[in-house]
Amino acid sequence: MSKSKIPAKIPAKIPVKLPAKIPVKLPALPYTEPLSVMTLKGETHLVLKPDAETRARIAQFAGLHALDRFEAHLTLHPRHDGSVEVSGRVDAETQPICVVTLEPFADRVSEPVEATFAPPEVLARLAEREVEEDEDALADGSPELPDAIVNGHIDPAALAVEYLILGLDLYPRKPDADFAEIKVGEDMISPFAALKALKSDEGKG
Repeated sequence: MSKSKIPAKIPAKIPVKLPAKIPVKLPALPYTEPLSVMTLKGETHLVLKPDAETRARIAQFAGLHALDRFEAHLTLHPRHDGSVEVSGRVDAETQPICVVTLEPFADRVSEPVEATFAPPEVLARLAEREVEEDEDALADGSPELPDAIVNGHIDPAALAVEYLILGLDLYPRKPDADFAEIKVGEDMISPFAALKALKSDEGKG
């Protein structure tokens, strides 16, 4: 009589603990002053002039060496559907970092502001209408949907910082900054021409 097969002991299933998703931490806004839309009884004019400490935070946020002056003159127009139109201008004296010399230099920004904020129900209606009229309503060239009014508030200060950044040069360069030229004998050649000549010589070797 053969021995009965005894099943091997199966180890208990060890639960594998998956790592929790690490939330992406967005940088804190350097300048924020939420404003309740319920307080807007008519056209409202705002002048925003952040202090030196706030300007330093804005400069760091925007990648500037310094922000010597920052003013936003905004007009808020509440509409009957609960939306708020914001218009005005942002003016600033900045110190960006030159991409050639890596030195800060004085520059200016003057950017017109035009934005609209709408409550969630208005945004939903607008989005539905756009889709019904054109399947490519949100493609390039189509009007953008307004920004959202969050918990009954808009933030003109954060909007001003956004337009300041929009007005900054992506590749700031001092007016007198230029790439150094390389002198060979009596001739002056650009660094790009020198690099091309060097590569040609390497190809001959």
